[in-house]
Amino acid sequence: MIIAPFILIIISTYFIWKISNSFDKAASYLTRNLSEGIKGPTVNAIASSLPELLISFFFLFYIGDIQGFSAGFATIIGSSIFNIAMIPTICFLVIHYKHGVKVFPTDKNIILQDGIFLLLTEIVLLSALYFGGISVTLAIGLIILYLIYIFLIIYLRSKNKNTEPKMKDSVIKIESTKKSLLNKIITLDLIALLYKKKELTNFKAILILIISVLIISLSCKQLVESSEALSNIFDLNLFFVTFFITAIASSIPDTILSVKDAKNKKYKDAFSNAYASNIFDICIGIGLPVTIYLIINGVNEISIVTSSEKLILWSSGLLLLFTTIITIIYYIKDINLSRSFLIIGFYLTFLATIFYIS
Repeated sequence: MIIAPFILIIISTYFIWKISNSFDKAASYLTRNLSEGIKGPTVNAIASSLPELLISFFFLFYIGDIQGFSAGFATIIGSSIFNIAMIPTICFLVIHYKHGVKVFPTDKNIILQDGIFLLLTEIVLLSALYFGGISVTLAIGLIILYLIYIFLIIYLRSKNKNTEPKMKDSVIKIESTKKSLLNKIITLDLIALLYKKKELTNFKAILILIISVLIISLSCKQLVESSEALSNIFDLNLFFVTFFITAIASSIPDTILSVKDAKNKKYKDAFSNAYASNIFDICIGIGLPVTIYLIINGVNEISIVTSSEKLILWSSGLLLLFTTIITIIYYIKDINLSRSFLIIGFYLTFLATIFYIS
């Protein structure tokens, strides 16, 4: 049945979206004493990028070898360009049309730190793929690059004193306990479903994280299987299907969380997540699955066929090009209506180019 994979993709995306809320609340509780400058690009970015990492794992181990890698790679690349181009733009359009906000402020400090490091990451990825292929060196190098990024972030931003008072455990409330049971089930509110008390504890938060990861994992596995089914039904390149469908589906939780931040005038949080998430996606979303896959299979690299090599190299090169252009736009001016449509135009051009080469 042709419609079944689409229905399963929608259901899986809904589960990822809703369960990500519980994951985010639990992670925020456990890291409540970290400053936002450190928490945003580390814990928050990891939490919001968990679907891409799991999808990359499932594609590589479920399908295997170059086809599985290219499908997971397409998810990472597609999600990255969506994050950098569309999340800030969607945030602006929502607050513009709902609240009359004329400008969405971009943060030059974030661009100079996270933005430049993201571009460096994409240059390393493209160079390593071109000269060394999909090897252990590439995989481990990407993981080390992320560790360097975390070290730099902690070093640079821990100097900024956090003037906000630290939260006490007693003020972390389960806001959704007043919902009806049906509402809790429909919204998949794990915290409200599991706990009736109005306070979280470290143990409860850890349990919520574990259950959330399990549910998100099952949803991501279903996304992978449904994407493969669509590829077979329509006789399309799996790279193309995952780039358009799976990548966008995995980015929906990021988008919704950023829109909420923008509506609450937390513009810095809404903007920074796009860059930090992309660094995690590329370094860990590619590096970690490949490292484990190569170690388990006892090989040094994944062999590349000519057609796959073309897609992988072109897509990573285009990602670097468009990330550079969009980052320059963000650095020069804040986002307004005309610049938002310009960025959307670049995003559509990126999609059309990927469609052409795939």
